[in-house]
Order: sequence, then structure tokens, then C-alpha cells
Amino acid sequence: MSFFQSIFLGSPDLTLYGFLIRSIITYLFLLAMARLMGPSEMGEMTTIDFIAAVTIGSIASNALVESEVHFLSSLMNIALWSSLTILLNIGGCYFPGIRRIVVGRPIVLIRNGKVQEKNLFKAKMNFDDLLSSLRLAGAPLLDEIEYAILEPKGEVSVVKKGQKSAVTPEDLKIKAEYQGIPNILVLNGKISKDNLNKLGHSEEWLKLKLKSAGVDNYRNVAIAQLDSNGNLYIDLYDDTKERPVEHTKAAFIANLQKIASDLTLYSQQSEAQQAKNLYTKYAQQLEEMLKELRPLLLKTEELNKKDLGDR
Repeated sequence: MSFFQSIFLGSPDLTLYGFLIRSIITYLFLLAMARLMGPSEMGEMTTIDFIAAVTIGSIASNALVESEVHFLSSLMNIALWSSLTILLNIGGCYFPGIRRIVVGRPIVLIRNGKVQEKNLFKAKMNFDDLLSSLRLAGAPLLDEIEYAILEPKGEVSVVKKGQKSAVTPEDLKIKAEYQGIPNILVLNGKISKDNLNKLGHSEEWLKLKLKSAGVDNYRNVAIAQLDSNGNLYIDLYDDTKERPVEHTKAAFIANLQKIASDLTLYSQQSEAQQAKNLYTKYAQQLEEMLKELRPLLLKTEELNKKDLGDR
């Protein structure tokens, strides 16, 4: 058997130079296949792309370490797997049904601000996986999310609520206040005592917050998340019900107070005199309104809390 026959047909007596030539040919061949498959397959692989890549890698590695492997057949198999992957992806461009079968469908994880627990299970994800993906997408607060979708390539895309994404502090040329990592207080119907203790709150405080949002039993809560501003996001297991929203007068006062403080801060940080005067004017108006409303609202709030405690 000649030297080149031993390279392409395989031989137990393949020399070091033969392995070297095989390596060079394999490298150039794989480079050509990669260019033909295109950047999308190489950059973000779908399940079928991953299977093809693993199989091609296995075929190539056997051809490079086993001298008796039929090298020409290995190249043909690599070309076949590459061609099938290319044809499936091209076919998916013209026939969406094929692409949905091969690649899969997007899975909606959050719809209209509500976590879809059934779709989480379908995607083989738990709440920890969801929250991790949202943090990587730059959206750690569940209350700010309108839609979160698991794409076929494994990434979670996020669409924020319109009022949360229209204007940024950078647009107004002001410094944004610190936004810490939100804390999970209820997960899968269980209270996180560690997070409550860390925040200095009791279970009674949490139950009162849930009752003020119309949730009588915390075991019906899939997840409850508290942000650094004290806002509580609540999502129930029952996706047919509206997501509970806390409606307490104390929270309303706190929000108004925060707006007044923000306006004062904006006035101090604004370089334009006209904007500075406008922020100051509205901050003063809010403070005057709060002086009159605070005693009345808090009195009513205390009576409501007493009624809740007596039940």
C-alpha cells in the first residue's frame, strides 16, 4: 500500500507524517464546512446544530487518532452531516413548519407581567433559572417585565413594560439612585425566613402585605419579590387570575414622598435653571399636598390594619 493510500484508506502502519497530513486536511476541510454553514450556526447553536457539531467533532477526532480509520469515509461523513444541517436550516427559511419541528418554538415564560409556571415546567426551568436569566438580560425586577420569552437558541429575551422603559435617567442627565438586588420573600408557596430576617421583617409583616393585596394564603403564591424601594411583586399559581397588586395608603404616601424627594434631587443636579425651578416648584407642591393628606390617609390605614389583625 502506497503512502497516500495509507493516509486516505487507513493502515496500521501509518507514519507520523501521515497523521500530520491528515490533520492538515481535516483542519482545512472543517474550515470550509464552517464557512458553508454560516455564522449563525457557529455563533448561536440550536439543538440540531449542537448534535451535528458533536457528531462531526467525534468523526474528525477518530480519523486523527486511529490509523486504521478510513479517512476518506470520515471526510464524506463530515460533509454529509454538514450538508444535512445546511439543508435543514435553508428549508426552515422557506417552510416555517420544518423550522418549528427542527429548532423548536419560543416559550413564553412571563406574559403580561405574570409568570407562566406551566411553561417554566415545559422549558425544564425553575424560578432560580428564570431569575438568573433575567439578571443576565439586565432585568432583575419582575414588576418591570411585560414579556419574557425563552428563544429556541436558549436565550431569554425580555420586553419591559412601556412605562418602565420610555425614559432613562441618562436621558434626563441625572444620576440614578442605587437599585439593589431584589429579595425573594415567597417561593413555591414557602416563606423565605432567611431573607425576611436579613431585611428585618417578620412573617406577620409579610402576611399583612399579602393581605393588603388581597392574598389570604401565602401558599397560593408562586413567587413574591421585594425590591429595594419596598415594592412587593406577587405572582399566584393561578394564571387565570389578575396579578395581585398592593393597594395600601401607606405605600401611596411613600411613593408620593419618594417622588417629592426625587424632584428635589433633580433640582439640585440639574444644570438648566428653568428645569431647576420647575423641579423645585413641583416638589414644594407635593410636600404641601402631603402635609394635608398624610394624617387622614395614615389614620384610615391604621384602622384597616386593625381590622385585618382582628380577622
